[in-house]
Amino acid sequence: MRNEDDEVVILPSGLKEVHDIDGASVRIYYLECLAQASYMISHDGNAILVDPRRDVDAYLQELNANELTLKGIFLTHVHADFVSGHKELQDRASVGVYMGAGAAERCQFQPYETKDNEIIHLSEKFSIRAVHTPGHTPESVTWILINKEDENKAKAAFTGDTLFIGSCGRPDLVGSVGYTAEEMAGLMFDSLNNKLKTLPDDTKVYPAHGAGSPCGKSLGAGLSSTIGSEKLTNFALQFQEKNAFVKFLTSGQPPAPSYFQYDVAQNLKGATCLADVIKEVKWLEPAEFQEAIKGDDVTILDSRRIEDYNAGHIDKALCFPAGQEGGAVVKAEEGNFAIWVGTLIQPTAKLAVVAYPDQIVETIQRLARIGYKVLCVLKNGMKGWEETASLPVIQSQRVSLKTNEDYDRLLENGVVIDIRTPSEFETDHAKSSVNVSLNELKNALKLFDKTKKYYAYCSSGYRSAIALSLMQSAGFDAYDIVNGFAGIVAHLPERTLHGKMCPSLKKKLEMLENK
Repeated sequence: MRNEDDEVVILPSGLKEVHDIDGASVRIYYLECLAQASYMISHDGNAILVDPRRDVDAYLQELNANELTLKGIFLTHVHADFVSGHKELQDRASVGVYMGAGAAERCQFQPYETKDNEIIHLSEKFSIRAVHTPGHTPESVTWILINKEDENKAKAAFTGDTLFIGSCGRPDLVGSVGYTAEEMAGLMFDSLNNKLKTLPDDTKVYPAHGAGSPCGKSLGAGLSSTIGSEKLTNFALQFQEKNAFVKFLTSGQPPAPSYFQYDVAQNLKGATCLADVIKEVKWLEPAEFQEAIKGDDVTILDSRRIEDYNAGHIDKALCFPAGQEGGAVVKAEEGNFAIWVGTLIQPTAKLAVVAYPDQIVETIQRLARIGYKVLCVLKNGMKGWEETASLPVIQSQRVSLKTNEDYDRLLENGVVIDIRTPSEFETDHAKSSVNVSLNELKNALKLFDKTKKYYAYCSSGYRSAIALSLMQSAGFDAYDIVNGFAGIVAHLPERTLHGKMCPSLKKKLEMLENK
């Protein structure tokens, strides 16, 4: 993949589907790790990119392979949950960045600020119409693909964080600075009802995010929808009264991850070239790495698989498995690497990375997707560290529960922590366990007692592995419960609220036990 040649690795593009719309091509790129979608719209040799991610080489490679000329980068808004590659694309491809009203005065680069309903030429047959849809942010814009040969009919709407499948965008993020959440929710109501709902029912809907994104609540599955389908099923489009909609949309929103404000600032400035970010990283031999990680101001991030981390890791290293598909595909046991790093590690942290040798650059780039910089990496990974006899290796503490007595012994001198979400906990949980969701765990540690033992479980083991590393790094005597809640339900149902296993947990347990 790369050692120290300062080369950008072209990660899997995440190309999921290619849709034909009256002869225009819509390529859907989706990063499951970030629950983030970007799009390439092309016709007659011309193409535009909507909401491109930080690592842009995959787009450029596909443009070349399909003999397409990039005509512009279209941002639906200033993104908070990832760093966009618009500035690097602007510089490398010599094209403009198109945004909505009010964006230019905030940006440190020069975008083209569109007027509401302004038409931008794509080809002889197709144009893009800018429809201003404030609500998630003041400058939010929906890009409408229109067929000029069909009476300028709207064919597709690239809705950004305004309209999701089954939901709509949050009104309370840092991109809306200067406005109250209630004011933004009111604008969202107007945008949804006066603009998007008026589009033809067969207009395809292509949102910027899918299920799991922190940019909205209760996002539905799927990569695309239609206006007609959303009018029937999307809760955000069912409200007839603005005040009721505002009250609903502003209530129950979780705190925004700390990296959101950091990413907004980078997107307004225009992120530096990814290759330059990689060049700044120091590749260190084990003894040098050991020296670099001394002190409390360095965070060691281990991106290897959970089983390898458990078998041996550097003291105080945090477990954040990156998975094997560049973030384009996420298996249940791999989890959302970028989202969890951004939620639990401060964006200004000095990161020292431990990764598989062939995944070091990938890890650097995937952290760069959310704006995080890596100070140094362990050259050749843990193999070199373990071969250096004087360097310590820590093993994770884990417990396997097979009987009710096993569980009762844990409670005698310890605390069982369910680190799933409150809704998961309410559905079913182990009796006498305490719910501290993973996103709240770091702040909750100050309430923990170092004279006690802590036993953590989630559903598949990904979140509990992260939780275990956080607790051990903070000096607590902590253990991971093998096979999580699925294992608890299977082996000691009497110690759970409902005492039975649902089909999804049974399938998950089979997967975990057969790994």
